[in-house]
Amino acid sequence: MQLKNRVFLGPCIHTPEKIESIVKNDISMVTTEGCIVGDFAPTKLQPDGPFRIDTDEYIPEIKKLSEIVHKYNSYILLDLVHLGIISSEHYTPSGGKGILNMDIESKAMTKEDIAKVQNYFVQAALRAKQAGCDGVEIHGAQLSLLSLFCSSKYNTRTDEYGGSDENRARIIVEIAQKIREAIGNDMIISAKIDNPTTEHGFTESGFITTAKMLEKAGLDIIEISGPNPHRSGDQPYFYNDTKKIADVLNIPVTCIGGIKNYEQIEFILKDSKIQYVAMSRELLKQPDIVKKWYANK
Repeated sequence: MQLKNRVFLGPCIHTPEKIESIVKNDISMVTTEGCIVGDFAPTKLQPDGPFRIDTDEYIPEIKKLSEIVHKYNSYILLDLVHLGIISSEHYTPSGGKGILNMDIESKAMTKEDIAKVQNYFVQAALRAKQAGCDGVEIHGAQLSLLSLFCSSKYNTRTDEYGGSDENRARIIVEIAQKIREAIGNDMIISAKIDNPTTEHGFTESGFITTAKMLEKAGLDIIEISGPNPHRSGDQPYFYNDTKKIADVLNIPVTCIGGIKNYEQIEFILKDSKIQYVAMSRELLKQPDIVKKWYANK
């Protein structure tokens, strides 16, 4: 993979028109908004659902995005997510009512349920390959299903999918391994994981353990996010935690969240071992920010 630079378009609501307006300005890679892999639950507001890849009928839609991105010699990753408690199955690792302050009786997943969901991710990755994507991102952050599994608060299981940092990370690590086996080595696999957040039970040790296990499982890139963005001064939301992970991994790490200008891009890439930065809303407002960065280097 030969990237044009180290700046990505991160996940947010992307229309084909918006993606083209941004990627033509020298963005090297695009990560789509979260794309549902299975157990979709329609609502009154979204009867047809958000971005989806749970059946083959959505492949042509994704293929259009791939073709737009490739027209400008850039790359595209499809972000794969299971919504967990707000899915049709209301899955959570351990079940119960009131999870995430929702008045929903969630279902504790059986091992058969876990295997089914893992297969959803694998099939979604294969569809992404058919649609011409250059890779996938496994969404394990922001209180999605895989995120809850990594939480010591929401995951109270006593089997091999709970009880320790390694066990809580097992579901996402196995998904990474299964995807790699299915799609081969010619596609990128990234993962988004949560930073340490006491409120939601994401521990420092679990954060580092999950990242190291995913690297060992064959990931190409890791991105750090979280349920509670917090800015320290003018630094991007997750900069300190991203920098910490970049120091202990051998694969590239992406910094995302609250990056607003090319001065911050320059600071991140010079001040740390972080290899890439990703921007979302700011690129929607300033599509030419990379050209400004080049002009001021």
